[in-house]
Order: sequence, then C-alpha cells, then structure tokens
Amino acid sequence: MNIQTRRLACQLLLLLSAAGSASAGTIACVPGPQHGGAAPFNPIRRIAIDEHSRTVNMDIVRSRTKDTETMGKMRAELVSMEETQSGEPVYVFNSIPTAGDEVTSLFKLFKASEWHLIRAGVTFVNKVPALRAIEQSAVFDCKRSDLG
Repeated sequence: MNIQTRRLACQLLLLLSAAGSASAGTIACVPGPQHGGAAPFNPIRRIAIDEHSRTVNMDIVRSRTKDTETMGKMRAELVSMEETQSGEPVYVFNSIPTAGDEVTSLFKLFKASEWHLIRAGVTFVNKVPALRAIEQSAVFDCKRSDLG
C-alpha cells in the first residue's frame, strides 16, 4: 500500500468516525506568553483549526531579517482529533507539501494546563519516512468555539 492510499484510507476512517460527532467547532490559537524570557524563535503566528472540514490554516513567518518579517500561509490536514480524559481534544495535523518542499511537518496541539504545540520535520527518502528534527514545545493561547 503506497503513502497516498494509506493517507486516503486514514482520512476515510477519520471522516467516518467524525460523522457520528454531534458537534464540531473551531479553535484559534496565537503564541502564548513565553516563560523564562529566552524562548526560541517560533515562526507560527496563528493557527485556525476547523474540525468540520478537517482543515488547518496557519500564518507563519517565511523569512525574517533584523527589521522585518515576511508572512506567509501554510495549510495542513487534520489527521486526528481525540478527546482526553479532561475533555480537551488533542489535535494531530500535517502540512500539505507544496512543489519543492523536502520536509513535511507534523504537528501535535494539546492542553496540559496550557496549550502546547510540538512540531516534527519528516523527509521521505525513497518513499521511506525519516525524522529530520523535533522542535521544542511552544505555548499557545487557544480559544474554542462550537459550531454544532
């Protein structure tokens, strides 16, 4: 089974499981307060997740100089959304690669007293995934709204 077939099968399974959900909503996140002062640079400025359409849109910093930042957009697929015992969902999504992209980003957004985002970079060598990097968790301030 190739990667596209696996992705399609996973999406179908997730859509079927989400079809039984009585309510869907959205969540919007912006970087939260940094603890410790010397936090690493976070290129993600905004995350918007639409649970119903299973899409994720992110505003990101494409390039940065001393005086300016060039903003861009990144789209992602919501691959998984599971509720924890606390009632808060854990979102797992991956970036939709564009032509020329060598690395696919995988994200996990979860709440552990505050919302955290973890990002991992994966590259494919001869159709075999290889982990390139895992970034330090970043704190986000998220607001949910139910559409259901």
